[in-house]
Amino acid sequence: MESIVRLPSSKDIKKRIIDAIVALYRYDHELIDKNANERSITHKLAEHLQKEFPYWHVDCEYNRYGDETKRLLDSKIVFPDIIIHHRGKNENLVVIEVKKQFDGSSISTEEDEDKLKKFSEDPHYKYRYAFSLIISEINPTLKRYIQENDKWDDWSQSLQKILKEIGYGG
Repeated sequence: MESIVRLPSSKDIKKRIIDAIVALYRYDHELIDKNANERSITHKLAEHLQKEFPYWHVDCEYNRYGDETKRLLDSKIVFPDIIIHHRGKNENLVVIEVKKQFDGSSISTEEDEDKLKKFSEDPHYKYRYAFSLIISEINPTLKRYIQENDKWDDWSQSLQKILKEIGYGG
């Protein structure tokens, strides 16, 4: 008997993703305040995401597609920062690329955004939700790629509003 996968709604996804990021800032702020390595931050964020998605696998830099190495349409080997999926099945819910921005430095998310688009479009993966997250000590940004319209939906205001309530943000 096949299991039926009940997919969360866009509204539910938004709440869960934002709640996990808020938990990262609330409980692991030292990593952000001390400008820890991006991998340390994404690991902790993945732990918070696992609590929000208990029936899914949440993995950092998971590079497998079945028994194969994960590659995109251009044959480049990829290691997505965080994915939410069911291992061993073609059930890919969320892919997140994370950058960190500190001391007002400028960063480019163009390469990450291109990778996220490919993860949404590639027939092997077809992630339902793709996010670009910039972790910063003042105003983090969170954008969702919407394949149907080939556009980005900015969820930063919702995230920043909640973070300000717990003492983060400018």
